[in-house]
Amino acid sequence: MVSIHSSFRVKCALGLLALLLLPRALHAQQPESSLDFTSLRSLAVSRLTLPIPALFSIAGLPQQAHTAKSTKKRAARSMRQPKLDPSMVGYIDDASVESEVRIRFDAGFNDPRPDRAEYFYAGHSAPVPSTASIQTTLNFQQLYLNAEYAPVKSFSGFVMIPYRWIQPFFLPSTTRTPDLFSGSGISDVQAGLKYAAIASAARKLTLQLTASFPSGDGVNGFGTNHYSLEPIGLLYQKISGRTSVEAEFGDSHPIGGTIYRATPTSTPQNFAADVLMYGIGPSYLLVNRDNYRLAPVLELVAWHVFGGLQTAVNNQVQSAAGINVFNIKLGARLNLSDGGSFYAGYGRALTSDIWYRNLFRIEYRRSF
Repeated sequence: MVSIHSSFRVKCALGLLALLLLPRALHAQQPESSLDFTSLRSLAVSRLTLPIPALFSIAGLPQQAHTAKSTKKRAARSMRQPKLDPSMVGYIDDASVESEVRIRFDAGFNDPRPDRAEYFYAGHSAPVPSTASIQTTLNFQQLYLNAEYAPVKSFSGFVMIPYRWIQPFFLPSTTRTPDLFSGSGISDVQAGLKYAAIASAARKLTLQLTASFPSGDGVNGFGTNHYSLEPIGLLYQKISGRTSVEAEFGDSHPIGGTIYRATPTSTPQNFAADVLMYGIGPSYLLVNRDNYRLAPVLELVAWHVFGGLQTAVNNQVQSAAGINVFNIKLGARLNLSDGGSFYAGYGRALTSDIWYRNLFRIEYRRSF
């Protein structure tokens, strides 16, 4: 029994000695650049702290599989980024060119000259009889349904269908004819094209051309009774991380219009005329989150009437040339990550000549 244990101990001692001498033997047979046992252990530990691509390289495995997975993950994260429309204005047309739908509702109060240059509704071709009711002002509401389609990034087409309600107010008189009109009906349908001459994250410059069709009943106050073209330039400019400014400049040009004669032998005059419109709207990004943005916006909008006519007090027709209208608009827009957007705002005239004294607007739009 003692001999067996002694033999076993001798064998264990010889094996342990061999293990201890093995690295030195290997080192003697390898070139100077080879690693010893201590270096191998240090390298093994260091490899545990290397980034994944380096480990792939050291292991001799291709990095393409890991790179492809990383690229896919980055693309997936990019696709999940919220789509937030930068435009914050509510009265100025926005410069974005994209596929979207828009629903807008206006409520306007105190419009004393709705037939001015036939910009809102049609004028009349002859003097109003003295027995006719005298309209003092007009309240109106209008619902707009707008759809825009952009087959490419820089070009789109759109159509807008408005529906109008009007409530005219007349001087009370028992000797005059009943109130001329009131009620509701479809207004003048519009269609147009937009082209983005410049389109970047910080700046957008868009050319827009809108055509208006006399689909509304002008006699009853729902349309202008003439065609018109409206070329306009639209600008979006980012000033800083939270501040941007938007602007528009264009002209509404009538094609046709109601011909007015004070007497059968007098010189005919066109009620309709060109109307220049321009405006600017700075906004400040008050709340900026991944899924939504909220920005108050101040818009200054003006119109200049180049000619045409308007009905004044006592139903007298007079020239509208040279009239300037200036409005201020206060509102806020909430843009959501699903492409939806809500706007609510209030507009008020600052000049004595007005299209309306007060206007409230709410709007929802959804881009795709």
